[in-house]
Amino acid sequence: MKKLILNSPAKLNLHLQVLDKRQDGFHNISSCFVIIDFYDELRFNLLDKEIKLKEAKPIGDNIILKAVDILQKHTNTHKGIEIELIKNIPMQGGMGGGSSNAATALVGLNRIWNLNLSKEQLLHIGLELGSDVPFFVNGHSSWVEGRGEVLSSIELDESWFILFFPSVNIGTEFAFKNLKETTKTVISKADFLAGKRINSFFKWAKDTYPEIKNLTQVLEKYGDPLLTGTGSTIFFPCNSKSHAEEVLLKFPKGFLVKSLDDSPLLQVLE
Repeated sequence: MKKLILNSPAKLNLHLQVLDKRQDGFHNISSCFVIIDFYDELRFNLLDKEIKLKEAKPIGDNIILKAVDILQKHTNTHKGIEIELIKNIPMQGGMGGGSSNAATALVGLNRIWNLNLSKEQLLHIGLELGSDVPFFVNGHSSWVEGRGEVLSSIELDESWFILFFPSVNIGTEFAFKNLKETTKTVISKADFLAGKRINSFFKWAKDTYPEIKNLTQVLEKYGDPLLTGTGSTIFFPCNSKSHAEEVLLKFPKGFLVKSLDDSPLLQVLE
């Protein structure tokens, strides 16, 4: 195989509670991650030795190159690759685009370089790149704990969401630095399935960014808008596709997506 094209999916946090800070500097969380049908695209072209990344708008210190480097070191591989990134998922929007790109790079390179690494090995390597990368390698909607690496399965009905993309960018590191520690009761997986959910960053985001506050206030007239990740993307859950289409008529700037049980990456990995 000399060429490969993979979709790199986004995620939404249906719930995100930040718990205590760990000794390694990360935070423990409880969260529900769901994969949605909104993608970047990575195109792989096998080269002899050279490493190339093609981007319409170059991203500084792109995590895709870090994924290439770390996989070469783990496997002592010296093959080359050209990866073209077609970017659709907003950067610093809380949708995991960078982590998904890293996971997609690992899965794609594992195939095109014929490395034959197992999913468990890729999960371990992915955690070195970022807390959310193992989720995208795993490829299923999950209940997430630890710093993001403790994944357990969760059964969710197919859901429809309308996405809104405020013009502000929120860096994950910046958001965590500004988040005040909370002492709220931990919401368990069972609590979440019973209907309890929060996002620890939502109030902070509304207080910090007027555009997010104003958008939320408008959407609250029609339902229960939520923040994904540390933001800035707002998503509006809908009861059905027809309900989503009705809401979309009122908000034509929204973007309609649905949840996926499985990532398209699993077709390559498993």
